[in-house]
Amino acid sequence: MNLQMRLKDEWRLGLSEGFDQGRAEGKAEGRDETMLSLIHTLQIQGQTQKQIVETLALMQKSSLAEAQRYYDQLTEAASGGEH
Repeated sequence: MNLQMRLKDEWRLGLSEGFDQGRAEGKAEGRDETMLSLIHTLQIQGQTQKQIVETLALMQKSSLAEAQRYYDQLTEAASGGEH
């Protein structure tokens, strides 16, 4: 394999990895936006933070501690880190 072919293969691999990473980041952002919307909806309905965290834990099939960290992360980011 000559240098030009090898560089072309490396470029294709890098491009593919870039697309994969972009897709994964897009999915994560979409999930976060959906969950933040859910949090706001549940707050409007009068649910307490504890109830919302319990709902997140059930939806994500995670522990309450993990759901609490996720809740904190989302709400802090949405408020611009002004906690």
